[in-house]
Amino acid sequence: MRDDHSTGSVTERLSVALQDRSERAQRALGSPLRTTRMAVVIGRLLGLAFLVCFVTGLYSHLQQDPLPWLTLPTRPIHLYAWNQGIHVVAGSMLIPLLLAKLWIVFPKLFAWPPVRSFPHLLERLSLAVLVAAALMEPITGVLNTLQWYPWDFSFRRTHFALAWVLIGAMAVHIAVHLPAIVTAWRAHPDDDDADAPSDSDAPSDSDAPSDSEGTATR
Repeated sequence: MRDDHSTGSVTERLSVALQDRSERAQRALGSPLRTTRMAVVIGRLLGLAFLVCFVTGLYSHLQQDPLPWLTLPTRPIHLYAWNQGIHVVAGSMLIPLLLAKLWIVFPKLFAWPPVRSFPHLLERLSLAVLVAAALMEPITGVLNTLQWYPWDFSFRRTHFALAWVLIGAMAVHIAVHLPAIVTAWRAHPDDDDADAPSDSDAPSDSDAPSDSEGTATR
């Protein structure tokens, strides 16, 4: 009994110490720009750029590997070139937008405890997939424009498959954080509540607490 009590005390002290360090880290990283509203603003641009890349990339893929039952427009004559140009420009824009979004939500990495419930664990895992795919897509895309391939896998097949993974993860992320997105989107920039943490960022009585990563990528 004494050992159990001692172990429990050590565990509690460790938890308190980590909680204290987590709060100090988040305070040190605090910035007036790191708000839910700013995350939503960047997220809108990021989501739009990803959507443009997905649609133009899908068109390009289907032109190269057409489906027998699907006829795609090929006119005007420069349509494919315009499509590729838009794809490359939007894809290049993703890198600074991603860096800005990750900078805004970076303090949330220090939230303690890192996993608060099983649904929260699933959310974290889906977020890890989203971030990994969101970073890999534009980086490999830029390297492809430079015709530099420091990998052994097929760029086109992998890029196309990751696009579907990214869109799916984005849809899940938006669905999870939709209440916070809607609140921040509708709030006036001068309202005090616009920069306040959303309910999804704050502790929740039900799962003690529940964290919401800033919106994403969509």
